[in-house]
Amino acid sequence: MRFSRLIWANIFNRPVRSLLTISGVAVAVGAVVALVGIASGFERSLRDVYESRGVDLIVLQSGKLQQVSSVLPQSIGEELARVEGVDSVAAMLMDVVALGGDNFGVPVLGLSPDEFILQQFKVTSGKRLRSDGRREVLVGHALAEGLKLAVGDPIDVIDGETFTVAGVCESTNVNENGAIIMALADLQELMLREGEVTLFGVHAGKTDPHSIQQLRERITAEDGALAAAGSKLSVSDSQQFAAHSAEMRIAKSLAWLTSTVALIVGAVGILNTMLMAVFERTGELAMMRAVGWRRSRVMSLVLAEAVGMAAAGAVVGSLGGVLITRLLALTPAGARIISGQIAPEVILQGFAVAFVLGVIGGAYPAYRAARMEPIDGLRHD
Repeated sequence: MRFSRLIWANIFNRPVRSLLTISGVAVAVGAVVALVGIASGFERSLRDVYESRGVDLIVLQSGKLQQVSSVLPQSIGEELARVEGVDSVAAMLMDVVALGGDNFGVPVLGLSPDEFILQQFKVTSGKRLRSDGRREVLVGHALAEGLKLAVGDPIDVIDGETFTVAGVCESTNVNENGAIIMALADLQELMLREGEVTLFGVHAGKTDPHSIQQLRERITAEDGALAAAGSKLSVSDSQQFAAHSAEMRIAKSLAWLTSTVALIVGAVGILNTMLMAVFERTGELAMMRAVGWRRSRVMSLVLAEAVGMAAAGAVVGSLGGVLITRLLALTPAGARIISGQIAPEVILQGFAVAFVLGVIGGAYPAYRAARMEPIDGLRHD
């Protein structure tokens, strides 16, 4: 019998125990794929929000843990626009509101209607925002579907503050599809933040990496003059901004911490199964040693069985994680924050985790089987 066939035969000889072990690994891998995939997708969406709108650099107040807590004077935008290499500057105010029911944590974006970022939104029905103070909003299509909103409907952004839906916009970005967009002046008045913004999006005249880096250095060098307006500045490109934001770090940390519990259960399951398999096959393993099998070959056999079950669990878990993510993206609340797409590298991480589980769970049973003396094993049987 070939070595590979022997491995799978030993696994299928104990179908119930192997199935339970594979299920444990599948839960662990599924948790990694789903949770880490959602966190990574959210980071990708946050990065795409700015990249797709032509934002080359993002200027925030430095030292702030969360993006929405950044406070900058709106007048800084004029200083930024005068920096050499800056083509245009867009001021953005961001906040989060609860609209009742499952619609909590809805992002609200305040933008000047004539700035380049807002002009790039794709309005699928209705009209764009105007700068004549009509208290109108654009609503992302996922939020509009969840709240059953249509053009012309009223929406209470906060209690007692009613706006009219001017249009519904659609984006490839999940964050924008679940957001409310309004005129910057309206949001400043609504949140009692007149003259303040959260960040500035800078569109550069030259967008090659070298020119962007030079522009970033010039803005940083101008920090002394700009700081006179009352703020220290943090300047980053969209990729750096998304990767280092506190929200992303917290989301990824929570994803891995939650997954760790399932990973420990999966490792213990493999360890228990392989220990029982070694115990039950003591005579068989001793006979292999007696007919000339080397210790390393016996160890390889047991380890390969453990990794084989882990690989089967990785396949099932990855499929389950992808399916769960896509189902969550179909719910009204999930559609606002989950894209439903899992990056290939996240699935590869799931398989890598399964391999490590197999090695960890099979290492001691393999060592114990390899150290067995043939005479002791035959006497045991």
